[in-house]
Amino acid sequence: MALGIIVGGPAGTGKTTVGELLAETLKAPFVEGDQLHPPKNVEKMANGIPLTDDDRWDWLEDVAKNISERAEKESGLAIGSCSSLTVRYRDYLRKHSSVPLLIVFLHTTKEEMLKRVSGRKGHYMGSNMVDSQYNLMEVPKEDEPGCLPILADSPPEKLRDRIVAFLQEQKLLN
Repeated sequence: MALGIIVGGPAGTGKTTVGELLAETLKAPFVEGDQLHPPKNVEKMANGIPLTDDDRWDWLEDVAKNISERAEKESGLAIGSCSSLTVRYRDYLRKHSSVPLLIVFLHTTKEEMLKRVSGRKGHYMGSNMVDSQYNLMEVPKEDEPGCLPILADSPPEKLRDRIVAFLQEQKLLN
């Protein structure tokens, strides 16, 4: 059975870094959700304008479909990154995925997010966007199905190892 894994969380939590490490370890394709944003979304974020729900729906659908297609057509597993900040967004991703999704949700303090975002180069998401993402963020509760919330307070390799251990414990890997 195919599986999609989304590494989620607000800006500065390590979604791409952890997702790429996980994909490399599991020999699965990686879909960078930020690259699927339409130009108007990128322009808004680059100018410090938070996205609205209406800005996000088509993008979330594209992320879900890209990950699903890669999982079905390639190795049976695909990893992707996508903020998936709220329960509604995560439900929407699941609804538009043709494969089961596990959403690994990375979260940390606003101060840590600001530190990480202000230290990165060449990304359209500036530190001026941290407040809106932090305020919108809904860390998954224990009863939210298909979610693994992780405090992103360790090096990316350790976070990857925790995810792999969870996948093995849950018998989600072939």
